[in-house]
Amino acid sequence: MSKLTSEQSKKAIKNARQEARERVIKRGIVQFRADEEFMEMLLQVSDYKCIPAGVLCRSWIVDILRKEFAAMKSK
Repeated sequence: MSKLTSEQSKKAIKNARQEARERVIKRGIVQFRADEEFMEMLLQVSDYKCIPAGVLCRSWIVDILRKEFAAMKSK
């Protein structure tokens, strides 16, 4: 097996990242870990608002992302 050059390695990493990015976009799933305190607060707010926790998180993320994206585009 031949060794990859530094440039070939960089290209392979770039391609792998792009493929992973495309999978995330296509699937529409992002996962993250949260500690117990965060989960407890999330579930309490979710119960209070009578909204499933996933829907609540998604609405928060969409709201913040739109603001951040607009701010980024205005610069």
